Amino acid sequence: MTHFDSRPLLIYFAVKYGGDFHKIITALELKEDPPMKEVEKVNRSLKCKAITLLDYDYPLRLKQILFPPIVLFYYGDISLLDNPQTLAVVGSRKISEYGKYCTEKIVSEIAKGRVIVSGLAQGIDATAHECAINSGGRTIAVLGSGIDYCWPPDNQKLYDEIKKNHLLISEYPGRTPPNGCNFPMRNRIVVGLSNGIYVPQVNTYNSGTMISVNLALEMNKDVFVAPEAIPCQTANNQLIGEGAIITIDSETILSELKWR
Repeated sequence: MTHFDSRPLLIYFAVKYGGDFHKIITALELKEDPPMKEVEKVNRSLKCKAITLLDYDYPLRLKQILFPPIVLFYYGDISLLDNPQTLAVVGSRKISEYGKYCTEKIVSEIAKGRVIVSGLAQGIDATAHECAINSGGRTIAVLGSGIDYCWPPDNQKLYDEIKKNHLLISEYPGRTPPNGCNFPMRNRIVVGLSNGIYVPQVNTYNSGTMISVNLALEMNKDVFVAPEAIPCQTANNQLIGEGAIITIDSETILSELKWR
């Protein structure tokens, strides 16, 4: 196919292979050449919009990460990907009252005029999205399921709000169901889009949140963590002991990221 045809071909492969990065790359390396009618049919069938690695407005931040997504399917305001002041908020799905307080305090103080990015999971993620919206900020939800598949179902109302008024993105097409291996891949996008990440609560050291923390460190991004009381059974204080930035108010984040 010609270069002119490359963009719809990428979208075709993303749909055919369920957004699997490595399968898409393999198809390209093997120069898989599907019938043009099939490519056009798949592109016409999309309910959502899509941005590809070939597009001029593909976000530079994602080009700089390991395994940049070949195609991002989306609903909403794609310009949010280019906001220069974006904070990722990640943490436990089993949120405590203290974790909820820390999330709401920092996000409400920092969100206005900025973008909060998270993964639409239960707990910290959902609280961060909701607080960003309620505080007059903007938010990006990065899904670990297909762009048309709300997961978890309890977040359907939040999914609909972000889809309509903010930005909903996924490298997985249509109603691709959630898969365990999708979520670490999702996390690289959450972290890649951000200037730094804030962790209000992480319950165990072997959790999905730690994948995001390690990705942030690999990308040389600041990791901000809320402190916990000494007896609490969370990994927050362990992260702080290992060099994460102790964060008790938004001033710490504003100062470290030079957001004024």
